[in-house]
This record gives sequence, structure tokens and C-alpha cells, in this order.
Amino acid sequence: MRQSKLFGRTLREAPAEAQTPGHRLMLRAAIAKPLAAGLYTWLPLGFRVQKKVEQIIREEQDRIGAQEMEMPVLTPAEVWKQTSRWDALEPITFRTKDHNGREFMVSYTHEEFVHLHAMQEIKSYKQMPQIVYHFQSKGRDEARPRAGLLRVREFVMKDAYSFDVDEAGLEKSYAAEFRAYEDTFKRLGLDAISVESDTGAMGGDIAHEFQVLTGVGEDRIAVCTNRDYRANMEKATRSARRDGFQVAENRAVPSGILTPGATSIEQLEASLKQPPEAFLKTLLLRDAKGTVVAVVLPGDREVNEAKLRKILGTSEVKFANDADFAAAGGVPGFLGPVGLKVRTLVDSSVDGRAYIAGANKKDLHLRDVVNGRDFKGEAVDAHDVREGDLCPKCGIGHLEIKRGVEVGNIFAYGTYYSDKMGATFISEDGTHKPFVGGSYGIGVGRAVQTIIETHHDDKGIVWPPQVAPFHAHVLALPGNDSVVRATAANLVAELEHVGVDVLFDDRGESAGVQFADADLIGIPLRVTVSERNLKKDVVELKLRAGSESEMVPLAKAAERVAEIVASWPR
Repeated sequence: MRQSKLFGRTLREAPAEAQTPGHRLMLRAAIAKPLAAGLYTWLPLGFRVQKKVEQIIREEQDRIGAQEMEMPVLTPAEVWKQTSRWDALEPITFRTKDHNGREFMVSYTHEEFVHLHAMQEIKSYKQMPQIVYHFQSKGRDEARPRAGLLRVREFVMKDAYSFDVDEAGLEKSYAAEFRAYEDTFKRLGLDAISVESDTGAMGGDIAHEFQVLTGVGEDRIAVCTNRDYRANMEKATRSARRDGFQVAENRAVPSGILTPGATSIEQLEASLKQPPEAFLKTLLLRDAKGTVVAVVLPGDREVNEAKLRKILGTSEVKFANDADFAAAGGVPGFLGPVGLKVRTLVDSSVDGRAYIAGANKKDLHLRDVVNGRDFKGEAVDAHDVREGDLCPKCGIGHLEIKRGVEVGNIFAYGTYYSDKMGATFISEDGTHKPFVGGSYGIGVGRAVQTIIETHHDDKGIVWPPQVAPFHAHVLALPGNDSVVRATAANLVAELEHVGVDVLFDDRGESAGVQFADADLIGIPLRVTVSERNLKKDVVELKLRAGSESEMVPLAKAAERVAEIVASWPR
């Protein structure tokens, strides 16, 4: 590829809208460019990277026996409605109608449709286990696209789907995909860790995300200092053991405390000279259907909305209105669990100590309120963890909160879809049983930008060789010297003959511009053919990730480059 003909122009400065180092380099190096908010065009350099990433993913899926197929981008509404996800996904999906008024969704994911095909193609237990996958464009109406390809409105996903006869089979398929993901991200040059995660709109109870820890990530990950527990904050919990806690003895009955104007935990701390964990925080909330619920937490904790949505089986939660407070017998700012007339969820962090809680009367709180005696509710895990909490697994290490980019996810949803769709097979005993399944996704574009975010220096991108757009970048200096250009062109031909992909900078630009663009684009090996070195009959080889150069005889240059390329991971 001659750089003078390359469709894509490098930039000395990144556009003002670029939000992260990888976003800036992606734009400057002509990897991808925006068409509109959250919609990106792969330019030729980026397209080559994308296809190499896809191929690595494909090879690892094929290695575990998965079969590639492809399902449509447009998907009919009636199938989504069978599983109730047509309504549940409404805020974040693109929809359209055909000329006959039939409704369609731009694919968000394909669980419903792969089950539809499984019903048609898999009739007997003898045909399982099965794993199929495809690479397909997805549409999500993100309200706030950000950071280039990290959060977009259209993107390509590798989605795999497994079908098994029972939970034991699903465990094996899940484990196979887990290992395939570990191998995939290692080959991509991504240091991805697996973390427990919430299943969200996918259904089921077991899920893991593969996260690359980086400051540009928008996910928050709780990691034990002993490294034996990792979970997304939407799923994370903490040890129930807390140092210094004592169950209240000789528990007095609740008594009133005047607290005029103290409607927040902070104001109560200042007024009563007590730490936040001495108080109960009671929230009155309503779900998407308008059902009202009270959530009781210690005063030092916040409600985890993702956990609460899952507990309530709702797509959203919001604060209750004045009518809700009146019906529940509560007073805004002084809400407490004692005598509250509404479904009550008590967080697992609320223990047996005596707390101070709202009295459901203006300017009044209650002292010595005890869970299980003065109020009761459903025990749930609805609180957010924080830095320093004890690890729920070892009970010794403390949780650290780190930022990460989710590059892949796997879900074991069991019969969640087959039950709703009546998707069954004939089992060994001759009865009809539901498919037991899982789904497994990798965002291709997000993986590409995460590679950039974690593989760059102050000069530009430093591509891992296995995903780089080209193996070698040949520079001719000066570009207007006919002998240098002809020699460089001959070397390019030799390299291509031995299977080395080459980008040839034939633009005639100055040495400074050529070197700067080579560092910016980040191709792993730079090969410089210069007037000065040709006088010695040598060319200069320099690895983008290294600092030292190697002088190689011109006659041996193609052989040496091919040897270097052959040593790289695939």
C-alpha cells in the first residue's frame, strides 16, 4: 500500500471533541472518523485492524467447536414481545416499520432469534451441545455516546450462543467460552481480567465481564487486595463481618428525638454528634409500573440502582411522589421504617445494633430502632460497596475500586428464553424439555480502541504486531531522490513476495513528517531506506516498541524483516 494513495489523512492535533488518549490517537492516525455522534466510519487502516481482531476472535471460537453463521440486523417485533423485551428495551433501541406497518428493531442482541432457529434446527438431545456465533452490527440509542469507539450507537459484536440439554452441559459450554475469551484477549494484547457482573436485560443469574483496567474506563470494578475477588460495582458485595460491631444489649424501646430541619444524614451527624453508620436511611421509591417500595440502608451507604432494579424486576426506579408518601404513612425528610405501610426491603448491611431512624413525623427521629423488633422487611443486598470494604470471599483483604473498559461478557441464562418462547427439544426420555443456554459477546470496535488506550506513548499508537494494520512501514528518505525511491520500491516488492504486509511512505515528505507519521500510526517495524545509509549499502530497522535500531545489509533486508515478523505472536 502506497501511503500517497492511502484514504485517510493524519492530523498533527486531535479535534477538540476527543475525550481520551486513545480517542485522540484514533482520530489523528486516521483509524476511524465520526459520521455523527456515536457513529463511526472505519478508514482503511482501522478496517485492517478490525478484520485482524475479528479473525483472532473467529479462530478461538472455531477452536472450541463453535460454528459461524449470520442473522439479520433488522429483527421482527413479535419475537421480542414473546419475551417481554420489546417494552423492556424501549429506551435504548432503534425501531422502524415497513410499508405494511410491521414493527422491527435494529438488532440489540439475538437471543430470541437464535432460539427461534434452534427450535427449527435442533430436534433431539443427540444434536447437542451446540455453539453458534456471528459478527453482526448492533444498534443502541445511547443518550451520551462518549470516548470514540468506547460507547457508540452502532457497532459490530461477536455474539455466540450455546445450547445444552441441562445445567451440567451449560457449565461445560460456559467454561469453554470462558477459556476462549482468556485466550482471545491474550492474543489481542489486552490484559483482561474476569469479574462477576450483573445479568441486566439478558436474564439469568450468572455472568462475567472481561475488563481491561484503565483510567479511561467508565465501569467501576471492586478488586480484593488479595486478588481472590473481582466484581463489577453493579454486582459487588462485601463481607458481613465488620470490625468493632456489637449487638445492642438491654435494648430500650424507641424514643423520640427532636431534629428540627435535619432532613439529611449529614445534618443529623452534625446535630446529634453521631457517625453516619449510626443512622438508618429509608428511601421511598417506585418502579416502572408505579409500584412503591421502601428501601432501608445504614446511613453510610447508598442504594445500588442496578441491584435494586434486578430485585424488583423493573427497568427503572425513581423517587416516590407526595401521594406515595401519604399512602405509606411517611414524611419526606423524616422517613423511617417503623410503622411504614408499604413493602419494605431491608439491606443486608442493616445489622442488630440500635439505630437512629426517621419517625415519619416532621422534625422528629427515633432512637434505639432495632431491625427485626421494631420493623421487619425482606432481606436484600441493595447497597453499593466502597473502597476499603472487607472482601466477601476471603474476609481479610479489602476492596479497591478501579476503573475498567468492558471488552467482553458471558451470560449463563439457562431456560430464561426457552421457557418464554416454548423452545424445546426431545430429551432422552422422550419428553419435551427446554433448551438450556448462554450467550457470549465481544465488541470489536471497543476492543480496537481499548488496544489503543493501553498501547501508546507520547508519539502515537504502538500496535501489538498481531493486530497491526501492516507488519512493516517502509520510509524512503529523501522521497524526491529517484535512486532512494526505486530502491525502497524494490525492497517493498521483495517484502510482499515473502508475505510481509507493507505500508510504503512514498509521499516525498520531509524526514520529520515521515518519522512523526510512522510513530503516530504505530506499525510495529519501521524500515528506513535513506540516501546516507545506501552509501553503506544498508537499511535501518527499528521496532516501534523499542529504542534501538539495527543496520542490515540491503541484500539481506527482506530476509531479516521476514524473520522478525515470523517471530511475532499470531
